[in-house]
Amino acid sequence: MTRFYTLFFLLFSILVNTASAQFTYQNLYVDYQGAREYRQLRIIPIRAKSGFLDSNMNNNINRFNSTITLQDAMDRDLIDITDREGVNTLRFTNNSNQPVYLMSGEIVQGGRQDRIIARDVILEPNARNVRVPVYCVEEGRWGNNSKYKYYHEGSMHLRKKVDRDQSQSAVWKEIEEENRNDGVRTGTKAYTAHANNRQYVQQENDYLQNFPISTFGDVSNIVGIVAMTGDMVMGCDIFVSPDLFQREYNTIIYSYIDEAVSFGLPLTISDQQVRTYMDNLLSNEATQRRFIQRFGKVFEENGRIIHITTYDNR
Repeated sequence: MTRFYTLFFLLFSILVNTASAQFTYQNLYVDYQGAREYRQLRIIPIRAKSGFLDSNMNNNINRFNSTITLQDAMDRDLIDITDREGVNTLRFTNNSNQPVYLMSGEIVQGGRQDRIIARDVILEPNARNVRVPVYCVEEGRWGNNSKYKYYHEGSMHLRKKVDRDQSQSAVWKEIEEENRNDGVRTGTKAYTAHANNRQYVQQENDYLQNFPISTFGDVSNIVGIVAMTGDMVMGCDIFVSPDLFQREYNTIIYSYIDEAVSFGLPLTISDQQVRTYMDNLLSNEATQRRFIQRFGKVFEENGRIIHITTYDNR
């Protein structure tokens, strides 16, 4: 009998732990009262319930509390990037004793040409020459192999092309359209030339000043955000822990701000439209899988979700 109860409680514990790690309403809630908006952008925080934050229930919490962002690693010269294998691969070496988290959509500027990371990757401590898939975001240059520096995340439009289309030609076409739309002039067809457009950068900075992470109040349980412009949800990002979200916030916020600057419209979306979008994502695992298959991507490690990104569902 003792053996039976031991087995029962072991199985029960496994079920509870698995359930608690779900990215659903069981563990998360959308803080509609905490919404903030400026001009053509509204952002709503997504918060975790207590069970999701329990390290005994969510086994990835501790692991990802020790990771370094790509920006931090590059700023501290902890990463070496080599450019020897053509357009769509870079090799990364992690010179630190902590994991480094590379996120799909992050842009590194320099090398033979600017590149955008094509999928989420974890560089283990002291990992050497890890091949990372990338796309070119500077079609008109190949050469002058300078040291790479960090840019930031691409717009939601560009990230969607990277994650959903997974096509170099689609990425180049998107950049050409965005540069033309934003009045960006560049001899090498570089997406990063946005940084040289004074008017664009001023708009970007105006939004940045209105969306510091502190604008959402208590950030200790925020694991993601959902953003909207005009009459549509532009997308959302949700992470496995508040710590990881906080460190990645200064990167992902550029995606939503640049989307608002480039494609934003006056906010007319209804609360019900937003709730319907989030219901499709968070109601249960089955509907979540279907929604992500159509409109997003998910990064998993050992079968556990680390990061969900979704885009507009039109």
